[in-house]
Amino acid sequence: MPHIHLETTADLHENADVPEILEALVNALITVDSINPSTVKAYHTLLKNWHVGEGHAPGFAHVTLEILSGRSQELKSKMADTVFAELQSRFAYSREQEEGKITLEIREMDAPTYRS
Repeated sequence: MPHIHLETTADLHENADVPEILEALVNALITVDSINPSTVKAYHTLLKNWHVGEGHAPGFAHVTLEILSGRSQELKSKMADTVFAELQSRFAYSREQEEGKITLEIREMDAPTYRS
């Protein structure tokens, strides 16, 4: 625990680099206090079907960072900022070409009921 779930639309140039991107996201996250490197899981879902609203870039990359509940807002913000900076760096080409929008959210899992 935590989980890094990267979702990308199939049209993004960076899909060829997903293994390296996942590794980079993990390496970024483990620099944050309280993260045990041996518990981080990262995985990817390639979206073959999607639709975005008018005016939105045609594709996107989205990370859901799932963590156990109980961390301070300051720590959650640091996690989000750290992983998002790496995500932006890794998808720079798609962002610069206005081919993809980059987003991240944190979701908390209930620590008392989480099992591993």
